Amino acid sequence: MTERTSWDTPIRMIHWGLALTISAQLFTGLLVADPQTRIFFYFHEWDGLAASLLIALMWLWLYSIQSLSILFPWNRKGMSAVWSDTRALFRGRLPPGGHTTGLASFGHGLGLLAATGMAVSGVWIFLIIPGGHGASAASTHFREYMRISAVHRTLSYCLWVYWVGHIAFAILHEMRGTPLFGPMFLGSSGDSEALEGEDLPR
Repeated sequence: MTERTSWDTPIRMIHWGLALTISAQLFTGLLVADPQTRIFFYFHEWDGLAASLLIALMWLWLYSIQSLSILFPWNRKGMSAVWSDTRALFRGRLPPGGHTTGLASFGHGLGLLAATGMAVSGVWIFLIIPGGHGASAASTHFREYMRISAVHRTLSYCLWVYWVGHIAFAILHEMRGTPLFGPMFLGSSGDSEALEGEDLPR
């Protein structure tokens, strides 16, 4: 069975933007608490606003092309496909990627939710951070700032897990002969003769 992986231009452009801004968010987020690296804090703020805008665009585009049901297969049929892919993965067989309902799309959906939570909490922090740049920033928001910051930090752990897993599975797909990086980032052909559920490389 031929597995085809291709994406339209808007998805590829948004993915480029998200790959850059979210990666920058994760790595600069490791440095924002250090007063010696204050410059990264300001970059983190403005890069986070850019990432938030791209995430909003992603939601709008996915809705417009009716792909949300693939990313969020939260019904009996969809979860059955996810569970089937999960069992296959534990048997050493890589689930298919691309535009299919299953473990890969389910993981992408969870990643999008984590990124969205980071975006919402990040913009909230930007607006209320005491002494910050937000229109409503004031010292009276300190407790609220601490609560939202805790949520933001927790969601960042989830996003780190997704980021690592997303890249790792993309590399595994490439190793088994199913090109993903080219079609996603360059728009090159994603046709492959790799079999669905092919054994993982050893």
